[in-house]
Amino acid sequence: MNKVSYSVVIRTLGNTGLKYKALLDSIAAQTIAPEEVIVAIPEGYELDHTIGYERIVRCEKGMVSQRAAGIMAAKSDYILVVDDDIEFGPTMIEELYQYMVKNNLNCCLPMDGSNPNKDENTISLKFSIFQRIRSAITGQMFISYRKSKYLDVLTMAAGHKVYIKSNNLDTCYLCTTACFQCFFIDTKLAQAAHFEEETWLEEGSYTSYAHFDEPVFFSKLNRIGLRMAYALRTRYTHLDAGAGRVSKDKVHEKSIRYFAYARNRTVYWYRFIYRYQTTWYNKLCALFWGLYSFNNYTIYTIIINLHPKYIKSLKYLFLGYKEAFKLIDNK
Repeated sequence: MNKVSYSVVIRTLGNTGLKYKALLDSIAAQTIAPEEVIVAIPEGYELDHTIGYERIVRCEKGMVSQRAAGIMAAKSDYILVVDDDIEFGPTMIEELYQYMVKNNLNCCLPMDGSNPNKDENTISLKFSIFQRIRSAITGQMFISYRKSKYLDVLTMAAGHKVYIKSNNLDTCYLCTTACFQCFFIDTKLAQAAHFEEETWLEEGSYTSYAHFDEPVFFSKLNRIGLRMAYALRTRYTHLDAGAGRVSKDKVHEKSIRYFAYARNRTVYWYRFIYRYQTTWYNKLCALFWGLYSFNNYTIYTIIINLHPKYIKSLKYLFLGYKEAFKLIDNK
């Protein structure tokens, strides 16, 4: 097929070893080569592997800061945004671009996992009873069985994903939120999100963990014409270098996550859900949905941490809420 003008944007700290090399090998093997490979890496960090022609962009350390710097540096028509611990087959860009054109999309995503057999026709997303109960209580995820054009949609109640249990692999299901691990997007659209304005996600008195960065990024794009879908037959593999594990100490891990979740989710709800409602009825609905999520998540978190070892981590949940309201007051 004809050449596609695209840049690869990688966020890394240069410490994922052979998993980063697997990513570079995947890029080098593409049937459609990129015009440039941009590596966003903070000052003081060095790469342990190289593809030989990457362009290094130095920036502040952080999920948001590095992704924003890489996206804004891109000069091609499209961007493949990837984390530093994934690998994929040599035809991935070709498949994503063709799917994009066929379905009139400006953003396209592969699925995490192994490639389906050629005779498979459906994708199933199954959840345990515990996941269903926890999701219903906390508002983190709603499991839907209704027929819809959406594979997953951003909900006002949860601010996260609604999964439809089973779908046809060859049908284009639109979505309004996605995972930052790997996606292919129109450069002008990605840059128009001005993700560099959202560094508040990784700032704060206790954490640099940018929880809810994905809903924020894609919410901004939804308001400027995002048309996005998963290419369900195109897959990549997440090698999991452990970037999502913010601490090896369980209490510290819980504290960081509770702080970031309470702070960022609350600010996200206000700035990207409640504030955008235009009628009193919709504002009232958004308020009640927010309160449902706030109260249930808080109660659930308290209950599962009624243990002398973990109970002290709960104070960071409330510190997160406190800082969220300070941010809301400032905007």
